[in-house]
Amino acid sequence: MNPVRPLIFARQNLRTSFLRIVPCCLLTLLLWGGISGCDDGGGPIQGKSTDISRNPDGSVAAPTYNYYDVDPQQIQFKDELESNVAPPEHLEDLTFIDSDGASVTLKDYLGKKNVVLVFTQGYYGGSLCPYCTTQTARLVANYKKFQDLETEILVVYPGDKMHLEDFLKAARGTDKSQLEKVPFPVLLDEGLSAVDFFGIRAQVAHPSTYVIDKEGKVLLAYVGQDHSADRPSIQRILEVLQPADTPAS
Repeated sequence: MNPVRPLIFARQNLRTSFLRIVPCCLLTLLLWGGISGCDDGGGPIQGKSTDISRNPDGSVAAPTYNYYDVDPQQIQFKDELESNVAPPEHLEDLTFIDSDGASVTLKDYLGKKNVVLVFTQGYYGGSLCPYCTTQTARLVANYKKFQDLETEILVVYPGDKMHLEDFLKAARGTDKSQLEKVPFPVLLDEGLSAVDFFGIRAQVAHPSTYVIDKEGKVLLAYVGQDHSADRPSIQRILEVLQPADTPAS
């Protein structure tokens, strides 16, 4: 018997086994990769919550959203809502520093003007909230209507003011032009003391709106559940401010 033939036969068997095993291994790897790469709903989704943290008391904080797919023109704030929180006492003692460095106290407006106090989110997660800039831009665009109702608008920008100018630039934009200046005070809350006073801290702050009359009575106190369009529309705020027998314009 030729001693070379068994070696040749063994090599042929090994080659055949290898050719059978390799495709099976590759198929197994492909299937495993496909299963592990499937989207089970736990990954980031455009426009949905991707960053959920907890408040100091253990409750779930408001989610921060991916904002890159938000079209400001399509944002619709709420025309129908009522107060959903009890405002803290002694609001009149709140003091802020505005973007020009001047001191602003709510007490200064008592007996003179109504006040619409709006808290924006601030800068968080590498972006500004487009719902906040859009809300502020719409307040700018309708400022004359609020003036006619003897009302001042105060917008609070909480947290680090590094991106304040970007916020103001977005807020000054209207459908027709870019205004040189926001016509009402933009207040700073760098230490989040006012945010904590209202109990609205959550990445950085819940969007919140407080409508206060000349006597200091809170007509509307609404805190959004997340950083989205959950906030009153211009129409709703004007309705709250106007006498019952006067339709909102």
